[in-house]
Amino acid sequence: MAKYAHADVLDGGLNAIRSGSLRMLLLKTYAAGDSYATVTGNAICTVAMGSDDFTLSGADGAARVLATAAKSATAAASSGAAPDLHIAFTDNASRVLWVTDETSDQVVTGGNTVVFPSITYTSSQPS
Repeated sequence: MAKYAHADVLDGGLNAIRSGSLRMLLLKTYAAGDSYATVTGNAICTVAMGSDDFTLSGADGAARVLATAAKSATAAASSGAAPDLHIAFTDNASRVLWVTDETSDQVVTGGNTVVFPSITYTSSQPS
């Protein structure tokens, strides 16, 4: 049985991230389902985001990809000795929209520059 989702359908969730993400945060730790308060409490670095910091790509009938712009900011706090770093996108009010793993898990010292890489989120065709 053939399956298909129009690019507009796949973009729906991606556009929710693109239009709703006002902050990108580096977290010292994260557990699935953490509340907004917990996520913001675990933030060690925060940078403002706008819809122009996101790019959608991919042909109709293929996976759609949302890519973020690379950003940098000064860490407001330290990560601790053994961080499990994650990057979160929030609406800066009450919702956590997307969280992804930050794979280096480097120790971050408050006052140092943090470079957020370009990150991608893929919305795939149904399988």
